Amino acid sequence: MLEEPPDFIGNILAKLLNRQLQNPSLRKRIEDWRMSAVLETDYYPVCLIFGQAVSIQTDTIDSPTLVLSMNFGTIIKLVEGETTMIRAMLRGSIKIKGFFRNLRSVYRFYSLMNLILKG
Repeated sequence: MLEEPPDFIGNILAKLLNRQLQNPSLRKRIEDWRMSAVLETDYYPVCLIFGQAVSIQTDTIDSPTLVLSMNFGTIIKLVEGETTMIRAMLRGSIKIKGFFRNLRSVYRFYSLMNLILKG
């Protein structure tokens, strides 16, 4: 299970991830990922590091695979189901750095976030 960090955004993300990581097949798939994603919000960045285990931290990391920038209002709309990740990207509410260099990582992260938000 993923350790729940004390910060607000990281804690919510960890709770949502932990619910999905109870599925052994998903947990096994994620263990093979070697990537990092930074969620930049208008408050502070949250880093997700995928390796043998998933970890969440609020410290900055060097050379993340993906950097997703969005405001907290967009996060709320995603969680409440008012919009989807693709719609938010197309409207410019979510900006992704590393999109074309890391298409596989973008797909993996999108599918995980989509699963979390629907779950």
